[in-house]
Amino acid sequence: MNNFPRQLTHASGAPMLLDPTRLLLVFKQPIERNNLLRMLSELDLLLEDGAAELEQAVPGEVVNHSATRAFVQSRRAITQQRFETIQTTALIFGLSFIAPVYRLAGESGRRALVVPLPNVLVVRLREQVGQQTQQPPVIAGTQLAQVGQEFQGVQSLLGLPQVDFAPFFAAATFPAGAAPRIQEVPEKSRYLNGFRYFVIQNPEQVNAYQLRALLQRDTTRQIVDVQFETLPMIKPTAAVPTDALFSQQWDMVRIGAAGPGTTGWDISIGDATVVVAVLDEGVDLSHPDLRFASNGVNLGNLSLPGAPTGNHGTAVAGIVGALINNALGIAGVAGGTRILPLAFDTWSDVEVAIGINYARLHGADVINMSFGFNGWSQAIINPAIDAAFAANIVLVAATHNHNGAITYPATHPLVIAVGASDEVDNRKSPTSPDMEGWGSNFGAQISVVAPGVHIPTTDRLGAAGYNTTPGSAGDFMLTFNGTSAATPHVAGLAALIRAIYPTLTNVQIRTLIERSAEKVGTVAYNPVTGYPSGTWNQEMGYGRINVMRALDAADVIIKDAPADTGTEPFAGGNFWAFSDIVVRITDDGVFVPGDPLQSKNVERGQPNYVYIRVTNNGPREARNVSVTARITPFIGLQFVYPHDFTVVDAAHVSPAPLQTTFASIPAGTSVLARFRIEAAQTETLYGWVAGQNWHPCLLATVVADNDYAFSTTALSGTTAVTPRVNNLAQRNLSVIDVLAGATATLPFIAGHRLNAERSMTLVIDRSRLPQKTPLLLSLDDDGSAFPLVDFVPPQRDPDDMEQDECGASSLVFLEPTRIQTRLGCSSGIMTLARGSRFDCAAVTQPGAVEVIGGDVIVRGNRRYVSIEASQVVVRIQKAPNQIYAMSLKTTIAAGAETGEQYLIQIAQQNAQGTVVGGAAVVYVVA
Repeated sequence: MNNFPRQLTHASGAPMLLDPTRLLLVFKQPIERNNLLRMLSELDLLLEDGAAELEQAVPGEVVNHSATRAFVQSRRAITQQRFETIQTTALIFGLSFIAPVYRLAGESGRRALVVPLPNVLVVRLREQVGQQTQQPPVIAGTQLAQVGQEFQGVQSLLGLPQVDFAPFFAAATFPAGAAPRIQEVPEKSRYLNGFRYFVIQNPEQVNAYQLRALLQRDTTRQIVDVQFETLPMIKPTAAVPTDALFSQQWDMVRIGAAGPGTTGWDISIGDATVVVAVLDEGVDLSHPDLRFASNGVNLGNLSLPGAPTGNHGTAVAGIVGALINNALGIAGVAGGTRILPLAFDTWSDVEVAIGINYARLHGADVINMSFGFNGWSQAIINPAIDAAFAANIVLVAATHNHNGAITYPATHPLVIAVGASDEVDNRKSPTSPDMEGWGSNFGAQISVVAPGVHIPTTDRLGAAGYNTTPGSAGDFMLTFNGTSAATPHVAGLAALIRAIYPTLTNVQIRTLIERSAEKVGTVAYNPVTGYPSGTWNQEMGYGRINVMRALDAADVIIKDAPADTGTEPFAGGNFWAFSDIVVRITDDGVFVPGDPLQSKNVERGQPNYVYIRVTNNGPREARNVSVTARITPFIGLQFVYPHDFTVVDAAHVSPAPLQTTFASIPAGTSVLARFRIEAAQTETLYGWVAGQNWHPCLLATVVADNDYAFSTTALSGTTAVTPRVNNLAQRNLSVIDVLAGATATLPFIAGHRLNAERSMTLVIDRSRLPQKTPLLLSLDDDGSAFPLVDFVPPQRDPDDMEQDECGASSLVFLEPTRIQTRLGCSSGIMTLARGSRFDCAAVTQPGAVEVIGGDVIVRGNRRYVSIEASQVVVRIQKAPNQIYAMSLKTTIAAGAETGEQYLIQIAQQNAQGTVVGGAAVVYVVA
């Protein structure tokens, strides 16, 4: 493995990462399958196949094997020592070379696995008309003498110029006798649109990855491009399962496992590392459409295997995990998984407990229990259920077929209780269109439903099973019915989820199944206390399962409080004051939702910024995420969705979106959506408070294409909802008037009579002032704090003024003066007689302002700068030789301790950045 780079670059520019558990073995001659399997067994390797021993596959996937090519997989990373052992052993069977397998970034599943062949270089050379592409130079030594010799004469067959690679490799050092031997295949070069196809005849000594790196260093600019020949591990064909009876499996299409468009099986068909224990009447161990983790056990005689003691278990096992794409029979929900068969003998409660514990101790991830009986001793069975649940096993049980109350163990709170749906997506009842007289049990414990009528599945071989019809007895049946048939659909779905999300707990898997269920049928689903996964109904639970949604689900949430983990309804804190919504006076990126002083204050007269943190709490990347926000007065106990969360009118203010959509949010990560509350909108909010005594509240909504929990929540425009659904959140706001509270004032004069520059900079340092203490710079003071200072601009010689500048109080014209001017829409010459005067209006306020670290507040005709950062830079346009009256205003918090000292400093810089003045004040709390 040492000769294979950990990462390569694909032709698309995407990285390819080495898969250390997979290899491609290429043989010189065809190898018989039995010999291949025997060799792989000796090497502890698995042959990659359509059902995927260690990773999920999708319908129609065919591994790119041939008579001389085999993809193999190891259960553990292949070390260099083990690689050499594989190579040595395979040489006995005629090995040509071994190639590494890489995973292409940005792709998923086994379709992302590719092999850049180590024995091929595909090269584009710069065209040179009328001469050979390369003139071989004299090479020192003999190491590379054979490079290029392989080409003599072969190119002329197709009129291709000869190529000598020796100059490109002259500076390289290869092991003795390991110089690359390269042969062009001109027949392939002819059809490559200018690329040339070269085979490295000794790739075990020097491979294409090493030579490509050398060729890319070409300083002669004769090599235009160098590519790998890339082999896909999965043939890139599109197909549905080849299983002979698949066309009759309406159930797999209904639950979104298969069918038109993207389906659950496009994401995963399961993994052989996931084991589903079928606790039942045993399973036919010789059935060709089933794969087993082991032979299991007979629960009455633990020395016997889990062979059939009846027909039921084989039928259940087929729905869970019948092999997919093996051109035989049916396709199970999780066709890549393995079955652990456990056979009842007497169906006693002791055997139930033994079976659950045996499954736990022998690697089961899911336990399917297609049965129920209220006469068993729960004292015997419950400890086994508790232990299995503590071991992170998903337990699934049938509600039963009595059209009445749910039976045990489906009534146990740690078990997923599964009811049956009919062919029109209602609860299976005696009046269902199938005309069968049984009904699915229902009640308070039901979780979800799955198809339970006319289900094709596996049967015991020959005439031993259910299918004993004369002339048609076989290994499959088409009409397995009951909650016994519904339950393995859910067990298979749990196995699929465990396969692609192995870190999820059994609780999270159950939640994912419930939240992604479809709200089908004629019944009404409603929010019900004690049912946290969404709207629920006692006949259908959370709905009929959907494999695609469950495997594809993201869960975008806006936390109601720091402790919110996504469970609904959230009841762990003050959701209206500590949610993941923050309002800031400046766009400073500070996000402290737990501190109301840093998260809920809207300041009058200036823009404010809203941050809404969105977290993808689901296992899959969230796609096309969109966040909206509205501010509305709090005038009742509840808000109405979607009205209050979407409408814009006099009582619903819409902040301006800055960054509110996201193409994707990876699982487990968060993003900040950003909005701006405009200055004019703050006056509207202040009007609510001052005029109607209304309390503003900011409402937020987040949706994503694959957040199926929210999309299936039945909320209408007339339904009042508390904003604790995790796609909805709220934050109570306070509108503050910082000017009204500015009581401590430091007046100062900015500018200088002798400074003729047109700008100045003020640097204000508030690092010794508590962050929560407001500090304002007043730009347009009237000068009353300095009664002896004349702020009227000084007189200036008109010859020193620019055309648009008035630098004196008045001008007296000693001679008749003609002035070109424009009045209204006309222009012309105005003549001023001798002795005429032109009086300038006094300019005592600074011009345009630019702020770094704060924001400008406008109240009436006066401007203020809110000093937010530790150091704020204020750049001001001014008139030459002008001085201005300004001040710093602050309010010391009432809770400040006696003796505390607060320092505020201000420095003035000229246009060159030199400090030319300053002031400081120390406030001592008395």
